[in-house]
Amino acid sequence: MGYPFLTRMSVNKERTSMLLGYDDNTCEWCSLDDTGRMGSRKILSEHGTESEQHTQHIQFIGRNQVLVITQDKAGKWLHIYENEERAILVQSRFVKFPFPVMQAAWQEERLLLLFSIRNRSGSVRIGLYDPEKDEARWVTPDLDQPQFVFWSASTREVGVNVGGFGRVYSYSQDILPSSEIPYTEYAYPVMDKQGDLVAVSIPVEHGFQPGWIRQGEGLVHVCSMDSEPFSELIRMQLDAHQQLVLCEGITCGRWQYVQYTLDREKRFELRDYPGILTQAVLSRDRQGLIGKYESIVRPPAPGIYRFSEQTSTSTPFPIGRDERTGNYPGEEPDVIYGRIRYGQDMIPYMDMHPEGAEQVVIYLHGGPHNCLFDSFSPVISGLYQAGVRVIGLNYPGSSGFGTDYRMLIQNDWGGVDAEVIQFMREQMLSSYSNVSLYGVSYGAYLALLVAGKSPALWSNVVACAPFTDLERLYAGGGAKLRSFLQTEIGELLHDPSALRDRSPTAYVSGLSEVNIQFIHGQEDQLCPVEQTERLYRDIMENKRLSGAVGRIELHIEDMAHEAYSERIWAQKAVDFLTYSRVST
Repeated sequence: MGYPFLTRMSVNKERTSMLLGYDDNTCEWCSLDDTGRMGSRKILSEHGTESEQHTQHIQFIGRNQVLVITQDKAGKWLHIYENEERAILVQSRFVKFPFPVMQAAWQEERLLLLFSIRNRSGSVRIGLYDPEKDEARWVTPDLDQPQFVFWSASTREVGVNVGGFGRVYSYSQDILPSSEIPYTEYAYPVMDKQGDLVAVSIPVEHGFQPGWIRQGEGLVHVCSMDSEPFSELIRMQLDAHQQLVLCEGITCGRWQYVQYTLDREKRFELRDYPGILTQAVLSRDRQGLIGKYESIVRPPAPGIYRFSEQTSTSTPFPIGRDERTGNYPGEEPDVIYGRIRYGQDMIPYMDMHPEGAEQVVIYLHGGPHNCLFDSFSPVISGLYQAGVRVIGLNYPGSSGFGTDYRMLIQNDWGGVDAEVIQFMREQMLSSYSNVSLYGVSYGAYLALLVAGKSPALWSNVVACAPFTDLERLYAGGGAKLRSFLQTEIGELLHDPSALRDRSPTAYVSGLSEVNIQFIHGQEDQLCPVEQTERLYRDIMENKRLSGAVGRIELHIEDMAHEAYSERIWAQKAVDFLTYSRVST
């Protein structure tokens, strides 16, 4: 895959250092100046980067102390580095601990690891593990689909959201039965807690407003009554000393930041900028943001935005690439954000339209409750550079456009979302003779379903990591997947006929008439590779019996179901979609 790819980033709470983790298992410890710009960079390599080990977790556990957790077949290795200037490995410890680590922190001079497990019933429980004693304890009871928010080792508190309510669990030195662990419940989802201040997300019409509560008081303070609400409020960061709150979220499909004082004054706002900046924190001088920046042609990299006190706007600084991660290729596509009406709903999309384009590809994200941004996509970049118009469709069910839009496919997978794709093809793109579909995960499922039902409308389909049979997906899924499907399509699960009608496997004949490329990871634990292989075999057999012509490819890659996998198969997909068919 060429240059190392940034997969993890962390900034210490003092804003003096940054950690960068790459897909080749290397890590860098970088110093930061007051503005957030990087200074010295040291590679953390003493713990080794053998092929049988992979980096599972990196984080600061002190101002000048870093934890790197690696995993091999036998268990985990905990590596502690100190001294940013020299990055010295001071400790390595092996533990046979099977669960993924969420966070780590010192508590009374002991390193503790926060983890969670999912029971067969689908419930989740959060616990703490002491590597030195090789002991674990629970800090929450069994919870139904909890959203983890924070862990404060100093105050012995864990914040979660369950069923739209916030809970802050307080554990003590005494180990209690998990059902007896005390907690404080809040009427709104909690987003952060610093001292006696609790940040909350307040549901309003068309989204969420940030607010705060003082512990022990019932009064809820809304940060702003006049600002447009967030469609999705992702994160809030309280600064109790400065009486500020930094809010991060999505509004109408665009990633944005707003900072308020606790008395409702808006200090700055960052929105409608090219690319996206995520996981951002304030720089040490509090005049900028430090985060992970990416755009359609730029892979993720550390990025900073500086505020102008005079204008209350933000100015992007150029994001450079260095010798470790290479130079980004090509020009940045011009992105037009549009909407098309379908019934009572406005369907949002991104339109990247090179001059003179004669071919269109509709790009379908996964999820289904994800959102397509102008973030890194080597497929979109490659297609645009090849002169192909790309429509990035945020179909019904996408996040980032409000709760009502997100809920449109509740108990309707493969229903209105599939209808919108065909509607767009027939109405908005009717003048094109060459229109193809590209989808990942849930988007790949939709691409196959739509193409199988109406093969004459489509030239090519690229389906990456799809599922193809809803009934089998539920029957063979683990506790997490089955719980998710019960929430999403619980009514359909009781109707085998409806499940078949909404599964691509029911449309083998139609799919035999379309050029199809399947790409799937051998280690995919979410969407079974066996479903892709079975559909491929069924199409091949139908082609043999019917004499249907057209290209079909199956690529099984050594990968799992993970973010940014597109970079692995991008060239294959672009080549397939831009291949010129020869008339016979």
